[in-house]
Amino acid sequence: MTVLSLPRIYDIQALLFDEKAAEAFFIENVFYKTMDCSSCGGSMARRPARSVFECRKCNVSVSIRAGSFFSNVKVKCCKVLFAGYLWLSRASVQAIIAQTGMSSKTVCTLLGFFRQLVSDSLDSEDMKIGGQDVVVEIDESKFGKRKYQRGHRVEGVWIVGGIERTAEKKVFLAKVESRDAETLQSVIARHVLPGSIIYTDLWRGYAGIEAAFGFRHQTVNHSASFVDPVSGTHTNTVEGLWNGIKINLKPRNRVKNGMDEHLFEFIWRKRHRARLWEAFIEAMREVHYE
Repeated sequence: MTVLSLPRIYDIQALLFDEKAAEAFFIENVFYKTMDCSSCGGSMARRPARSVFECRKCNVSVSIRAGSFFSNVKVKCCKVLFAGYLWLSRASVQAIIAQTGMSSKTVCTLLGFFRQLVSDSLDSEDMKIGGQDVVVEIDESKFGKRKYQRGHRVEGVWIVGGIERTAEKKVFLAKVESRDAETLQSVIARHVLPGSIIYTDLWRGYAGIEAAFGFRHQTVNHSASFVDPVSGTHTNTVEGLWNGIKINLKPRNRVKNGMDEHLFEFIWRKRHRARLWEAFIEAMREVHYE
């Protein structure tokens, strides 16, 4: 599905391999159309040929990349787009290095920028799921890495996640320090819309959410069965969500630092899975940095 949501390289080859075409595309679709002079406040003239905005009155010039994703990226526009295309395709770091000819450091920095970009493009509504009579399965999972490939876990991160039982299957994911009732109730109140029907296991941290927030709450006893024999309640969908995340999240990234952006990337990819390329360009256009 990821591949089908991207255009063919043949159809966008000019953007990926021709710097003039790529820069023209960004001037038209991403970079600011106008900019005010920081000295006099007047409107600056855009000089695409020099890739700057100019204020002749103050003799000031500013790069047309200012305020955009490219503000701190010292890489050609076409190279950024090519690396972004490969990243969206889930190409490995080594494959991106080989295909773009960029150094390992440059590629890793770019990928970090991409994750930050799509994370910043999400808003609070993107992190809310459920609604009236919508079933939301909620569970927690520990993400950790093993030292020297041995069994002892030296570091772990608890993630609370929820997924709708809808065609869209919206999700939320939140890193937590503990799984006590106060923490879990806070996460649920923040990410699950009123009127939802919540399915969980019997972990004690979920006790009381019905009384506290008015959610209808049904449980399954996993020590007895995966599906409650009476109500049919189960959390198989959210268990599948964990599998999908862990397949795409390498063990070295399962640490506290940087985990949020990997989780946001997963949510963003899932939310835009049918139009990854268009959403990637939209994020570049809509997210600006001072």
